[in-house]
Amino acid sequence: MLKVRKTSEIAKKGPHKVLLYAHHGFGKTYQCRNYHARYGKGLIVSGEAGLKSIEDTDIDYVPFSSWDGAQDPDAGLYSFRGIMKEISKPTFLAETGYTWIAIDSLTELSERLLEHLEAEHKGGNGFAMWGDYSRLMLGALKWVRDLPIHVYVTCLAKEEKDANDVTNFWPHVKGQAVSKHVPALFDHVLCGVRLTEKNDQGAPRVRRYVVTDEVSGWHGKVRDPRKRLKAYEKVDDITHLLERMAMTEAEHEEYLLRTQPKEIVQTGEQA
Repeated sequence: MLKVRKTSEIAKKGPHKVLLYAHHGFGKTYQCRNYHARYGKGLIVSGEAGLKSIEDTDIDYVPFSSWDGAQDPDAGLYSFRGIMKEISKPTFLAETGYTWIAIDSLTELSERLLEHLEAEHKGGNGFAMWGDYSRLMLGALKWVRDLPIHVYVTCLAKEEKDANDVTNFWPHVKGQAVSKHVPALFDHVLCGVRLTEKNDQGAPRVRRYVVTDEVSGWHGKVRDPRKRLKAYEKVDDITHLLERMAMTEAEHEEYLLRTQPKEIVQTGEQA
């Protein structure tokens, strides 16, 4: 017998699968504190030594230094595949109580995978190596994406000129084909833009925007059937955008009534 579900339940019950890519300094890792505040207990799988921005929080993390190298928990030595094997155990999520997982960052993960394959294919067929790279990288991302919890993946942005000399911004991973395929794997692809402007007194002021669509060379997208998000959102907390998309109509109407005066003031300031 089929147990039929309602698509209207997805917004409230379905976890969000998010890729955020941006240049250095946007605050990609910092978003983990927002996930912690909104969704509760989570795990950061970290390939970077850049967790200083959230050192005042109490979030679990485990570092990886290789794709499939030595694993020694007592020495704090982990491989990405070793971590994934632990997470894949049937009781892991229930026992830990994790409601979200972050991969920080995809750029580092792609470098560790390529290092692994270069050693494995040393003196061999380069085409075979890149074929393995694409298969393993995309397969790993699909596996993480399909976990029954919120998934948040960070990535640096890279610039690339197209045939018309137009600058495009893509996720910074090894391999052009993989870089362009990665966004297709996620429900929401958010692009972080950090701008330094001057206020009326001439003092510098940093503003952060999140691009949610294909604009200005960025390749963002959101699964937002109610069309609540703008192409450019001035926001520091990406989980706020996720919650807005998941609101019921009544909740969203209440949100608009509560925030409209503030948004009008902000619009006037920008003008």
